[in-house]
Amino acid sequence: MPTMKHFLIVILFLSVLFSTEGRASDIRNFQVGEYIEGDSIPYRIVDETFELSFNELAGMLAGNEAYSMKRAEYLVENAYYGGSMSYNKYCSEIDSVVRILNRFIDDNNIRSYRTAPNFALFHFFTKPSPLNGNLKFTYDFDNPIGNEDCSVLFTSKVLASHKGQCASLPLLYKILCDELGGECALAYAPMHLYIKHRGEDGQWVNVELTHGGLVRDVFLMETLNISAEAVRNRIFMEALTEKENIALMLVQLARIYNYKYNSYDNFVEKCVETVLSVFPDNCDALVMKTAFLRSQAKQYMETYGLDDSYFLASVISEFNSIMNHLDSLGYSQPTREERDREIEEGRRLMESRN
Repeated sequence: MPTMKHFLIVILFLSVLFSTEGRASDIRNFQVGEYIEGDSIPYRIVDETFELSFNELAGMLAGNEAYSMKRAEYLVENAYYGGSMSYNKYCSEIDSVVRILNRFIDDNNIRSYRTAPNFALFHFFTKPSPLNGNLKFTYDFDNPIGNEDCSVLFTSKVLASHKGQCASLPLLYKILCDELGGECALAYAPMHLYIKHRGEDGQWVNVELTHGGLVRDVFLMETLNISAEAVRNRIFMEALTEKENIALMLVQLARIYNYKYNSYDNFVEKCVETVLSVFPDNCDALVMKTAFLRSQAKQYMETYGLDDSYFLASVISEFNSIMNHLDSLGYSQPTREERDREIEEGRRLMESRN
């Protein structure tokens, strides 16, 4: 039986998405804006831009499309904006920053160092200077998870406002580092992303952009309550590969779809299942699926009553199976109260520095 811990994980995951199961013949396509009546039959809102973005990201994951984090991020943002976003304009904004950073590298005569792009990026993000118009990048304490405005999750918004959160800031760093020809990796922590890169000595360096500092592994483990079991199972604090980056972006596409339509339909299921087919231990996708299953059970019982059925039994069985798997991996995440407390402590710390 699922424990209270199981349900808390789902309830308190602040940016979860859900997945659905069903044969293609079960899927009913709804037009954008059409009223959706609650039932247990999978459905999908017809949005061509989201479908096109999914197809290209899935192609990257399968190795059929060229890998590019810049392109992947654009696909997510453009889907949200209904296809109205110019890729040339987005690239131009990124390229202009890359030119400034390359000039900084040359002016400081550090081109020969492997960490030159990382050094330039650290200055760009954390120190007011001509590199960033004398405005460093900071954590958006007013909208930390995108509930008020999900554009805070977009790198284009970060570039424009110099504010972001624990996903958009490292995503922008990763895109810029790739364009500079540098080396860095994204890494998961509980409800968090950060940057890892090799130092001049070949050892990993952790860059925490939410407060603009370098942190040790032990600090991350203690402050984010990461277990040794989770580290051994490589679900947290592991440098993500190119394919894992694209899996992350597929989850992000599903998240943005949910923000836009408040819909946990077959499109979200397709994103999640595509990720899990390649990375069955991807905890972000697994948590989304458990949240969907819990929602499906709740919706079914509200619609048809509490009577036992094959559908309800299968949903509960799959929910339990996934939750047990997450437990075996050492997965954890902060409660809502812990998350709010961490954000408030971070706000006070940043205010004391200013």
